[in-house]
Amino acid sequence: MNKALERALEHLGVVINTSTGLAHPLDESTAKELFKYLHELDVALDYSEIYHWTQSQGWADQHCKELAGLAEKIGSGGRVEVKHKGRLSEYFKNELRALK
Repeated sequence: MNKALERALEHLGVVINTSTGLAHPLDESTAKELFKYLHELDVALDYSEIYHWTQSQGWADQHCKELAGLAEKIGSGGRVEVKHKGRLSEYFKNELRALK
């Protein structure tokens, strides 16, 4: 797995409520903004990789599927609306860019 993607998933595991997945609008926006940024960096957003990684971290199966599906959609150029922008700091973006 790409180091930037792994770091991004670790970050999501800390900042969102993994027991509810993307149900909260801020959690959904964080995931969307993060995956859009990784897509800009040309990081592959593979459904299977993300699904298995989140599953190994103890996420509920439905939330693994939801997150991996969102990532795959964004990674394949699908459009999503980020309702609450500005969830990623420049510091974190720089960290991901360096790991790419």
